[in-house]
Amino acid sequence: DVALELAQKWIGKTTETDWVVKHACRTLLKKGNQKAMRLFGFGAVEDVKISDLAVKYEEVKIGEGQEFSFKLKHSAAKTIKLRLEFGVYYMKSNGKQNRKVFQLSEKEYETNTVFEFTKKQHFKNLTTRKHYAGAHKIAIIVNGVEKSIIEFEVIK
Repeated sequence: DVALELAQKWIGKTTETDWVVKHACRTLLKKGNQKAMRLFGFGAVEDVKISDLAVKYEEVKIGEGQEFSFKLKHSAAKTIKLRLEFGVYYMKSNGKQNRKVFQLSEKEYETNTVFEFTKKQHFKNLTTRKHYAGAHKIAIIVNGVEKSIIEFEVIK
């Protein structure tokens, strides 16, 4: 709440300050904090529909990639600003899943137009992330709200 109060006071002063404020609020935005979303012009998503979410492979080996695609359309009366992200629910060593959020786009979308997206996510082991076999999910997130989710398996 303190961070958001300060952000609200500083936003709109200069483009440089706006960048700093947005950078400082990035964790709140990734977590879908609705106050932070509104502060940066991202509104309600009732009129936004995600359809045809699909993964290319039912099973993905560790070290390979998964491709997913979906369509977005909104029926609001005018163009709206959307922060579009996807979350990957990675399997952890303890058998529980943990969501990591990645940004796809942040822009204005015209009304009653279908936008198609395709993205590839790698499951290579990194120094910062080790992959484990098991159920994984990909979620499509619009302005901090999960709108669609699909599950697949990661195997050794």
